[in-house]
Amino acid sequence: MERYSKVYGGKWQSQYSEEFKRKICQEYLTGDEGLSFLERKYNLGNSRISAWLKSFGLEKKRPVYVSSCIMPAKRDPDIQPEDSASVKLLKKQLEDALLEKELYRKMIEVAERDLKINIRKKSVTK
Repeated sequence: MERYSKVYGGKWQSQYSEEFKRKICQEYLTGDEGLSFLERKYNLGNSRISAWLKSFGLEKKRPVYVSSCIMPAKRDPDIQPEDSASVKLLKKQLEDALLEKELYRKMIEVAERDLKINIRKKSVTK
């Protein structure tokens, strides 16, 4: 199979043979590779294969989308649903942390009100 039917002086003036074009188009339509992969593989310009497909009256492959309801949910192997004791412990720790945060917020409010000092940093400071 011959790659070029005519050879021109410039890089962009190369004219590819009909056989070469059809081989590349057939490889695209029957294979798993994408357009950009084949263009890099055969050192072709961008969208060259698309133009050839159009000139031969062929259509590009459409991407296949898999519905998420078909695929099983990915589970983290570290967290197991049977380990409810650790989940309860984590919930308790979260609740304690939220209470501690609220306590600190109230302490700052009381100190600012009673001692008349600004503890919180203002957002417009330099």
